[in-house]
Amino acid sequence: MPVDDTLSNPIDQNVQQSGKFGVNIGQGQEIHIGDIYQQIDPETVKQIVREELRLPQKEYGNSVGRGLAALAELMHHSEARSAVITFGADFRAACEQIDVIANYKELHDLLHTLEFQCYSGILQEAKRFSDPEDDTALEILMEHELTLQGILREVKNVAGRETIAISELLWLKHLEHAQGELHAAIETLDTRRLQRTIWLLSRILAIQPSRINPNLNAAAKALRLPALVNAMQAIWKSLVEANLNQEKIQQFQIGVVVLAELNQRLTALIYGHDCWQEFDLELRRIETNLDKDLIELEMSWPDLKERTESLFDPTADQWTLAFQQDSQNLDAALQAKNPAKIKRYFRMYRRRASERFYQVDVTLRRLCEELREVGEPLASVLRMIE
Repeated sequence: MPVDDTLSNPIDQNVQQSGKFGVNIGQGQEIHIGDIYQQIDPETVKQIVREELRLPQKEYGNSVGRGLAALAELMHHSEARSAVITFGADFRAACEQIDVIANYKELHDLLHTLEFQCYSGILQEAKRFSDPEDDTALEILMEHELTLQGILREVKNVAGRETIAISELLWLKHLEHAQGELHAAIETLDTRRLQRTIWLLSRILAIQPSRINPNLNAAAKALRLPALVNAMQAIWKSLVEANLNQEKIQQFQIGVVVLAELNQRLTALIYGHDCWQEFDLELRRIETNLDKDLIELEMSWPDLKERTESLFDPTADQWTLAFQQDSQNLDAALQAKNPAKIKRYFRMYRRRASERFYQVDVTLRRLCEELREVGEPLASVLRMIE
C-alpha cells in the first residue's frame, strides 16, 4: 500500500499527527511520546477504533520494515552503526517482546473462536441431541468436534513457542479433556458426556480471557514502543547531520513516523479491547442465568446501561444507532416487567455487543500481526551490531 501523501517528502516538510498521542516529526524536531498507558483518553480511543474499523487497512509493518531495511543499508557507515549501537538495548527489548504480545493475542483469538465457532454451536445442539429421531444434531456436533480439534492443535502450537509461561497454559489439559468428552459423547450418544463437554468449555471461557488480557497489556507495556520510536528518531537525526544517502534517510524516517502511528493505534485498540472484554464477560454472566430468572439482569441493568452509553460512538454510525435502539428496547421491557420481551431484547442487545467486540478483536489481531512483521527487520538490524 502506498505511503500517505503527507509522508512523501519527510525531510522537506513537517509530518504531523494530531490528537492526544500526536507526534510531530520534521527537520530538527524531536518525537515526544509520553506514557500513553497512563494518559489514555476514552474519546481518542473511540476515534481510533472507529477509524481502524472503517478506513482501508494500512500496512504499518511493510512501511516500518522498509525503513529498517534502509537503516541496515546505511550501517556500513560508522556514523549509522554507532548511532544504532547507542540504542541497542531499546532494539533488543522490542525484539524480545514483539513475539510475546503477538502470541498472547493469538491465544485470545483462539478462545474467541472456541466461543463463537464451537461452544455456542455445541450448546445449541445439546437441546436436541437426545432425540433418537434427529440425526442433524449429531452431524453438526461432529463438525464442531473437528473445529475443537483444530483449536487444540493451534493452542499446542503457541504453547510450543516457549514465549508464554507453562503455568499460564494449564487450561490446555481442560481443553484436551473437553475434546475427549465430546468425541465420547458422539460415539456413545451419551448426553451426560456432552454436558460435561459444555461444562469444561464454559469454565475455560469464563476464566481464561480475563487472565490473558492483563498479560497482553503487560506485554504491550514491556514492548516499550515509545522508547523504540524515540531511539529511531535520535538515530535519524544523527544520520541527517552526517549527510549520508538522503533517499535512504527519508525511507527510514517514514518508518519512524509509521511506527509511532502503529504504537498509538495499538495502544488505543488494546485499551478499547479491554473495555469490550470486561463488558462481554458481564453479559456472559447474565446470559448464563437468564433462563432461570431475571434477577441478575434486573440488578445489573443500571450499571450496564451507564456503561453502554460510554461505549457509544459519538458519530452515530449505523451500529451505534442499532445498539442504542437495542438498549432502549431492553430498558422499556424491564420497566414493563415483560419476561418474554426482556429475554428477546437482551439477546438482541448481547448479539449486537458481541458483533462490535468481534470487530475490535479482529482489528487488534491485525495490528498485532503488523507488529510481528516489524520483528524480523528489527532483529536483522540488531544482529548487525552483535
